[in-house]
Order: sequence, then C-alpha cells, then structure tokens
Amino acid sequence: MKQLAMVMNNDSVAATLAQGHDYKRSLVGDDLADDGSVVNAVDSAVSNSTNKVMDAIGEFFQSLPWPVYVVLALVAAAFVAYTLYRRGMLGWGFSEQKVVADDADDIYEIDLEGETEAALRDGDHAALVRLTYLSTLRSLDEAGRIEWRIYKTPTQLAREVRMQPFYEMTRHFLRVRYGKFPANQALYEQMLTWREQVMKGGAS
Repeated sequence: MKQLAMVMNNDSVAATLAQGHDYKRSLVGDDLADDGSVVNAVDSAVSNSTNKVMDAIGEFFQSLPWPVYVVLALVAAAFVAYTLYRRGMLGWGFSEQKVVADDADDIYEIDLEGETEAALRDGDHAALVRLTYLSTLRSLDEAGRIEWRIYKTPTQLAREVRMQPFYEMTRHFLRVRYGKFPANQALYEQMLTWREQVMKGGAS
C-alpha cells in the first residue's frame, strides 16, 4: 500500500509539472500567459502613463500667461550668458578660473623698478602693462585701499577698489597677461593714465 501511495503521489507531482503551463494561465490569465504578452502589456502601460504625463505638462504650459514665458526666456538667456562668461567666451576673453596664484606676480617679491626699466629698454609693452598694474596694486595695498593676497584674483581686487579706471586696468591686464592679447605703446600709456586716476581717487 505504501508503495502504491508513493506511485500515486509521484504521478500527481508529474501531472502537476506537466500542466505547469496551464497552471500559469490560471494565475495570470490567457492574455498574459506568454512572456511576450507580459512584456507588451507592461510596455503599453508605461507608454500610456508617459503620454498622460506629457499631456499634463503640455496643458500646464499652455495655461500660463504670456508674461511668464518672457520671464522664463530672460532667465534662460541669463543662464546661457553666465555659462559662456565663465567659459571665457564672453567678457574679458578667458575664464577667470584660469587665473591662479602666480609667484611671478607677487607685488612684494618682484623688482618693479628694475623690471620696468628693462621692459622700457626692450620695448616689451606686454611686460609694461603687467608691471603698471602690479605697481598699482602695491600702491593701493600700501595706502590701505585693498587687502592684497597672492591668492586673490584680479576681479576680486577690482571689487575692493570699485573705480572704473581700475576696472579698465584690470580688464586689460587680464587680456594681456592671461588672454595673450597684444599690447602696444598706446595701451601702456593708457594704463599709466588709468593708474594716475586710480591713485587720485582716494579711499574706495
């Protein structure tokens, strides 16, 4: 009897395994029994949900008044302009991130008078522009009008002075020193004029 019961049990298990496909159909239904049908049903549901979300977003923007579009356009334009400026594609022609602490521009380590004489003798206008700017920084620091540190960028120092002539000096210094723009006698003389205006400007 025990052996017969074991055979019957084994036959029942075998029958159940043989009917596994029908068992799955009984759980998920005929339409979803095949794996391909399941995937198609899921894809269809996701697609429908995505379409509903996109339609809702479209209806939301269509309901906005036109001044909102103007504000959004201005914000987008400002973001693009700021990004281009930071990448050196606007403004002074290079990225401020490229300006790093440079011991060659340490205003208290450089021989300003000696190097200026050499630059004048050699006609090195790029060096003269740089040296005029650095000598102005030293004079401003000695006068207590800026708090000079080697790690400060020229733009940070310009914000401390807040004078248009010094902004111009800073802009041309950066263009020549880091942007590799050409310098000439006229620019050097203009730097001297701006320096004189800055030093006559008093406390910022």
